[in-house]
Amino acid sequence: MQHNRAGRKLRRTTPHRLAMFSNQLASLMTHERIQTTITKAKELRPLAEKLITTAKNDDVAARRRVYRWIPDYLTVKKVFETIAPRFVDRPGGYTRILKLGARRGDAAEAAILEFVDYKFKAKEKGPRKESLSDRARRMSGGRVETVRKRKAESEDETGDEPGGRKAPKKAKPARSKPGKAARPGPKKGPSRAGPSKRGA
Repeated sequence: MQHNRAGRKLRRTTPHRLAMFSNQLASLMTHERIQTTITKAKELRPLAEKLITTAKNDDVAARRRVYRWIPDYLTVKKVFETIAPRFVDRPGGYTRILKLGARRGDAAEAAILEFVDYKFKAKEKGPRKESLSDRARRMSGGRVETVRKRKAESEDETGDEPGGRKAPKKAKPARSKPGKAARPGPKKGPSRAGPSKRGA
């Protein structure tokens, strides 16, 4: 029988497990959405909802109880001033778990734990990342030829010149096939065996 054995140990010692939950709660309150495994999300969800319920009553004792789990004054301030007032009329169920399926690498069941009123905002695109060819050109300080530039140059060579004349085509140098070098022929000269005896 399983009596008085509620909760998952998650293969961690008690201090390690509590420290992990403290970090995850701080991340959840800061970003309002975290990605973790489904077992951790199921263990973390009741803790997060108890903190929100505690934060609905803003007094010194409540702030100290929340600070036990989230030892960061700015995050605790956000919980009491921003997150808890959003759920004043809601009697519970402040978070939800979204399943993501098997995680790549260890195939663990991944999930997202987020607040029910969370609105996804797309990130603004930052400056364009420098390509490898641009970086090589900048580092060398000179011209770095690429396949695209060679193709553009070859099209320019086959096109018309500004004077109306066609640009002369450049003759390609003859290429010798690798591995087939000219072999020297047999030496012409007196043989070592001496004159043949057929005529005698």
